[in-house]
Amino acid sequence: MGLKRVLAMGLAAGLSAILGPAAAAPPRDGIVTYVLENQNSSVERDVPVTFGAIFARGDVPAGTSIAAIDRAGHAIPMQVDVKAHHGDGSLRHAVLTLDVPRLTDHDFAVEIVHGEPAAGAPVPLDTVPANFDMVVDLTEGGNHLKASARDLIAHAKPETWLSGPLVGEWWFAGPLRDAAGRPDPHLSVRFGIRSYGKDRAVRVEVDVENTWTWIADPRTRKYDATILIDGKPVFTKAAMSQLPQTRWRKVYWLSEAPTVYVKQDLAYLRKTGIIPNYDPDAKVTESDIAQLYAAFSKRDRDPLATGIVTGYMPMTGGRMDIGPLPTWTVDYLLTMDRRAAQVMFSAADLGGSFRSHYRNEKTGRPTTTEEYPNISSHGNLVGKPGNLPKPDWLGEPPQIVPQSAHEPSLDFIPYVVSGERYYVEELEFWSQFNSWGTAPGNHGFRQSLVKWDEVRGQAWSLRTLAQAAYIVPDSDPMKATLLRELKANIDWYNQNLTNNPGANIFHTVWAVDNYAPWMDDFLTWSAGYVAQLGFDDIKPFAKWKGVYPVQRMINPQFCWILATTYNMALADENRRAYPTWSDALHATERRYAKDKSADPDAMQCGSGEMQKAFRLKAGEMDGGAWYGTGYPANMQPALAAAVDAGTPGAEEAWEKFRARPIHPIAPTWDILPLKDVK
Repeated sequence: MGLKRVLAMGLAAGLSAILGPAAAAPPRDGIVTYVLENQNSSVERDVPVTFGAIFARGDVPAGTSIAAIDRAGHAIPMQVDVKAHHGDGSLRHAVLTLDVPRLTDHDFAVEIVHGEPAAGAPVPLDTVPANFDMVVDLTEGGNHLKASARDLIAHAKPETWLSGPLVGEWWFAGPLRDAAGRPDPHLSVRFGIRSYGKDRAVRVEVDVENTWTWIADPRTRKYDATILIDGKPVFTKAAMSQLPQTRWRKVYWLSEAPTVYVKQDLAYLRKTGIIPNYDPDAKVTESDIAQLYAAFSKRDRDPLATGIVTGYMPMTGGRMDIGPLPTWTVDYLLTMDRRAAQVMFSAADLGGSFRSHYRNEKTGRPTTTEEYPNISSHGNLVGKPGNLPKPDWLGEPPQIVPQSAHEPSLDFIPYVVSGERYYVEELEFWSQFNSWGTAPGNHGFRQSLVKWDEVRGQAWSLRTLAQAAYIVPDSDPMKATLLRELKANIDWYNQNLTNNPGANIFHTVWAVDNYAPWMDDFLTWSAGYVAQLGFDDIKPFAKWKGVYPVQRMINPQFCWILATTYNMALADENRRAYPTWSDALHATERRYAKDKSADPDAMQCGSGEMQKAFRLKAGEMDGGAWYGTGYPANMQPALAAAVDAGTPGAEEAWEKFRARPIHPIAPTWDILPLKDVK
């Protein structure tokens, strides 16, 4: 059959697999239900489907196992590759592989229940066709650099990702080599090979990397690329420029591309706590999805492009990738629409195009600050003795630039729902890179602290680190490192802010004369989200941090109309924090009023004078109240987090905020306290 490319969505597998022995239907004590959507109009038989599954704490206790049944209660053979556990030993995350005997063109519901998964010998590597080969051929200045999957299968030691009676997946890594067999110092490949059994579907992935951390003379590599499977080209692209610290991937099937799409259960995802508590009444319309997909379709999605993701992350202004989760991920979660899923997975794939990927030559894993405490990516320190070598861009200033302050959450949800190894490694790469942009002493050497960054950078870096620490497999050598790094960051916030009697009265990270409350709201939400993931040590900081958004709404010495202004004055010109909220209010009025003819001393909260001074309408909060992504909208997740944290006054502040006269909000920011969803 012809080779068909398929986007690496990780939500479906090939078209046939081993059909396990018949089993008695397990009892109906359902945990979660998934819906398989068959895009074919014909009936499919013996359909294997592989996807990621997250479980709420305690739902699958330690020592128990799970099985799958259809609507009628008939057993469906299922392989469970356990990846992570909760602290109580119950199952947290697994990769599930189903072998569906018959799949029509209608939605097919699969219920996960307590029971025994499929038994049998694991699918062996020799089920991959003996004549199979995938070759990467990069032509650079007339010289060919090649890597062969067959060669690596024969000589390299594999890492096993999936193993059981329904599917096996193995990973092989090695360098590209020239015609004389010499390994290239910079470029390497990783082949992922998934087999569903003898004479059944095989899925193959290749990741091309320029990621080594300490290699001398890191530089942009310019080449023409060809990928061949069994001697036939399946991908060609001329004039590619691969910057240092980047990688790209392609995924293929040795049979017809699968058409099964797995719809996750939104209510159950909420129960697990891994996603923000989006308002169940938030609407993502067909028009919204169509517009998203149209915008996505116009973007360059080839390897080393960025697609829907903003390539130059330092660019300011509102955009789809900024928020607790990106707009496309929220659209996916709230609709489970296949188009939104395609956008989300494409964005995760193309995260490899950013120069934030440093792989340790000694371990083959993403480089960590724990291994190299003196590491720094700061421009003044790169190239210095003992630090990262200075890259050569070969005259091409990089236009694709990572930055923690505008970093989207690209990989967490894609990994959770797909179980794809590529995405969990992406999460690990970003979690480490985020702390490096300063002197080693500022990031606490091996502690990987983010407290040095601008406030929004701290927010998104803390989010990414917590997501990685939460979901990385228990067996991954980086798991313990991530947990230690997260604890070090939490300890810093608690020691220097939560438990510091000398901290400013506003409960902000800093008190300056041009403090951005909306950035601070990102951090307040992030602290609450880390607590929501189950990291209890951060709860005191989350409660402390909630004071700032709460008091902006209800403090009698302040005015809620200005709670979401672009800047607030929290200190005088000498950086001395104001002793009262009243001082902050008057300083903010004087410095940031748009109409300087207004008299700050005459302003009453919400008065005509204040409306004139800040050019507002009656009841309008400053900062873009008419926009669903304005600063008032940005404040909502922070207030919701304050309610969840038990911050004093949070309930009152929440009710006052929700009753504001002008309150459009985009689904991306429409996050409620956990108690508000039954």
